[in-house]
Amino acid sequence: MVDCRGSPPTRSVAHFPSKLYPLLKTFMTVHPNASCTDNCSGHGECHQGICFCEVQYSGGTCTDPNLSYFVAFSTIFYLICAVSFVQLLVCIRSEFSRIKPPSLLKAFKVTTQKALYALICIATFARGFYFSSPENASLEWASSLMSAYYPLLLTGSSLIVCFWAEVFHLRDLRHDKPRFLSKSFLGFLAFNIITYSLLLAELVLTQFAGYGETERSLFLGVFNGSFAVLMVIVVVFFLIYGVEVYFKVRGAFVAGPPTLPNMSQVHQSRLGLVAFATLLLTMVLFIFSDVMGSFWKDKVAVLGRNCHDVMFRVIEMGLALWFPCVLWNCVQPQQLWILNPKKLLVRREPEKVVPTGTESEALFSVPKELAKSGDSLSSLEKVPECFICYDTERTDAGPLIRPCNCKGDVSVVHHDCLRTWLIESAGNSDSNRCKVCNEEYELERGEVWLPSGLSTAHWLQTAAVLVIMGSAVSGACLVVKVFDNVGIRTLAVGLALLVEYVCLRLLGISVLEAYQRAKYSAVRILGKRLSGPGTERIVTATPSARLVVPRTGGHLPADHRAMLTTALVTPQPAADSELVI
Repeated sequence: MVDCRGSPPTRSVAHFPSKLYPLLKTFMTVHPNASCTDNCSGHGECHQGICFCEVQYSGGTCTDPNLSYFVAFSTIFYLICAVSFVQLLVCIRSEFSRIKPPSLLKAFKVTTQKALYALICIATFARGFYFSSPENASLEWASSLMSAYYPLLLTGSSLIVCFWAEVFHLRDLRHDKPRFLSKSFLGFLAFNIITYSLLLAELVLTQFAGYGETERSLFLGVFNGSFAVLMVIVVVFFLIYGVEVYFKVRGAFVAGPPTLPNMSQVHQSRLGLVAFATLLLTMVLFIFSDVMGSFWKDKVAVLGRNCHDVMFRVIEMGLALWFPCVLWNCVQPQQLWILNPKKLLVRREPEKVVPTGTESEALFSVPKELAKSGDSLSSLEKVPECFICYDTERTDAGPLIRPCNCKGDVSVVHHDCLRTWLIESAGNSDSNRCKVCNEEYELERGEVWLPSGLSTAHWLQTAAVLVIMGSAVSGACLVVKVFDNVGIRTLAVGLALLVEYVCLRLLGISVLEAYQRAKYSAVRILGKRLSGPGTERIVTATPSARLVVPRTGGHLPADHRAMLTTALVTPQPAADSELVI
């Protein structure tokens, strides 16, 4: 703010607080008379000859655009647009790599995840373009460009609501593969036809019908109010299905074996649900207050109006940022709670009952070898072999166990070998299942110690990320102190924010991987233990008769031992019969 009437000596502004002085000294010079030229051009308030401008304007008469305001918000919206676009590309690339044989057409198939990425990318690009230059705000179609932001957000929100409605009502849906709407598509289409019909009507009435500024402002307020009403409808259904699925954890997706809620995923989903509903309802209130601005804006000081405008833009920005945050996993969408509510459930395995009763009820098959040496009696102890390390003499890998239902050469494994396998494949969603029989390993969870999951590569990556984050902040602070140009300062801060976002994302992924590794390093795998005094021994009597006797056979009754002695010395007529005790 500068002197409105000329260039008399500047009055001291030392009475202002020290924190406000750097801001005020760049915008104003005080004049002893209590009037301002052109009443601050209608974009501010005059106090003792000083123009206090609205946040979009600057200069002595509030005619110049506030570049800091426009550049800051355009940078943030373009940043969100870039993040969503990169997520969309990564999603398409990962889906292309999973398709066998690879098909570019199938990789571009519309899914819920891709549609949300594309919608947020378009919406934030439009809003970033509006703020990218002050001249854009003065264009005749700028108001319609601002209003187009709301239908795009409504489309994304209604898509989530319809997706959750299918999850809640429809059974036998595949949640492990990307998909789009099925039964609710017509409802989604009808809602969006209404939404974009309103946008088209606004565009026609405000841009091509030839109405004056007063009528155009009235139409703009009516249509923005209509979008706000549609947002209220969306948030109501969003909360209805969100509470049923993520708070009460019930619906068609719960059908099946008994399940327990995964409290970690439940808390994440509830936080995201409440955050989105709060942001959307807050934006509805801001839209209504902006529509009714003619009744209250002239009665509120310019500082209050500026706070209202900035908070409005921040809420819009936060609502757009919510989508890439909850859709952070571009490669494995089945790991996202918003697209796969089954992540809320933990499968409860039925308790395994140890067989009891007679010896015939406890028969099982084990790998066998037959030693043939004519008609002579020979014995051979079969030592089970770990299917990972194939080392029968290892003593540092824990006991040999049979963790699943596999038979034959892949039925036995060292405990520590299998745990190492689980640690290295912790990033896969089905890492805790056998790749052969698909049975889930029975794990006993222990206390997780995060550093135990950090390998040398993780430590180096974490250190490098922290160094880059510190360097970005330091560099931005240095540029702000050295340069007075607002554009350079804003560019430096925007680049620093971009670097911080990328580094925080990398750091979060690294910590998540480390946590998964640490979680598996603290487990104890439950299974039938084979090593120790209970290792089976295979005793061969003839080529046609085999008897498997445990080392701990001394507990058998006398009559059973007599039967075993007879079986060992007497050839058996049956072909390849075997008895396991």
